[in-house]
Amino acid sequence: MKPVRSVAQGTQSGVPVDKPPAVWSAGSDNQVNGDSGMEMEFAGTPRQTGQAGRPDVPSWGRVLATTISLWTSRRLSRLRRPRSALIAAICVLAVAAAAVVAVRLAGTSSRAADGPPAASPHGAPAPPAASEVVRAQAAAWIAAQVNSNTTIACEPVLCTALGVRGVASTRLVPLSDSAPGAPGASSASAASAATTADVIVASGSARAALGREAPGLLASFGSGDNAVDVRAAAPGGAAAYQAAVKADLAARQSGGGQLLKSKRIQVGAQGAAQLQAGQVDSRLLIMLAMLASQHPWRVVAFGGASPGVPAAGAPLRQVTIADANGRAGPAGAADLARALAMVRAQQGPYQPAHVGTVRLNGGQQGLSIDFAAPAPLGLLSGGTP
Repeated sequence: MKPVRSVAQGTQSGVPVDKPPAVWSAGSDNQVNGDSGMEMEFAGTPRQTGQAGRPDVPSWGRVLATTISLWTSRRLSRLRRPRSALIAAICVLAVAAAAVVAVRLAGTSSRAADGPPAASPHGAPAPPAASEVVRAQAAAWIAAQVNSNTTIACEPVLCTALGVRGVASTRLVPLSDSAPGAPGASSASAASAATTADVIVASGSARAALGREAPGLLASFGSGDNAVDVRAAAPGGAAAYQAAVKADLAARQSGGGQLLKSKRIQVGAQGAAQLQAGQVDSRLLIMLAMLASQHPWRVVAFGGASPGVPAAGAPLRQVTIADANGRAGPAGAADLARALAMVRAQQGPYQPAHVGTVRLNGGQQGLSIDFAAPAPLGLLSGGTP
């Protein structure tokens, strides 16, 4: 038997402040004598339970619906005009809707305060590891800058990254994996690759051995344990390769100085400093001398710096030139077309990887020439490339 507080007929029900906590639930006209249509059940009073022993507590929607139904049925009968009855019903419905929204918002806020929601199983994928990013950068550079005729020795993970970038598997020579704590395995693998490949790319513990066996650094990516080095192979041995690099640098310095003396080549201050320091690829020096024999040209800029390597060790392999006289129209276009055809006709080490016209600042047309890595040694000194 649930204790029910009776309310006098025709009065509003209230909650006395000196009573224990109470729970409101919907009730029928037989349960109360007042107009509220509600009963008050004190905390701790036994209640009837539904299925699985759970208290049969009606939802807020059901409570509001029952309350509105009882309130409307009692008051509409007392109103004399239908229009007043309609207005009263609309007001009651509006108040009930606002109450439902407030209850739902309060429930949402309480759930949010409990803690962050669990991660969705279909959430965004985790970002790649730093080592993966560096390998992808190295693979992209090799695919775009290294000569397509070269053979590349690489660790298995790097070979996979190169394959993703479109490097043919026939050009790849996998390096044998190094056993943990056994640097000799890397050294032997790098030494073997130096005689069978043109370019070697390695990371981790293999980089140290690679530096000893192939000192010609072409590009370097990342740092620390995540670093990846791209090096030119030294089939004749590291000492012979270092001697050839030193001789080639001296030849580039001499050739750049001679090119600056030509009246048919115009070079700015930055380009002149790069030529004098031997920072320009010997193939570009020979190409510029050949083009200048046919027409005067202005060097707009040298480019193609290798990541992580000084220009003296990996010379600049790209140049942009324009008509030295600044001619435009049909005459300038004809000179540019003849130069483009001449460059495209080159063979062997003098054949560029990319060549084409470009639009410069001011609207003038220029010519861009880009050679692939690695730069052959001995072209200016008469040695074997």
